[in-house]
Amino acid sequence: MVERAETAAEERGADALLVSQVITERDCHKENAAALVDLAKKRGMRGLLFLLGGPRIDHRLARELGFDAGFGAGTRPSQVASYVVDRLI
Repeated sequence: MVERAETAAEERGADALLVSQVITERDCHKENAAALVDLAKKRGMRGLLFLLGGPRIDHRLARELGFDAGFGAGTRPSQVASYVVDRLI
């Protein structure tokens, strides 16, 4: 899944990759999220904006996992869109 997401972003010329992550047993959601960023570094894709969201995700956790920002429960799509636009401008 991790590699497919990055390949799709690359093929489409994406400026940002938004990942929604549900909390899982044994913290594999953290492992998957961190693996996505690690693979992006290896593939030279860190110019892409990486955002992580989910019911128990917050900005601090997302940053710890290597993402540019995190958005948790109660975040409106317009807030995420505004963040993306601000960062890209």
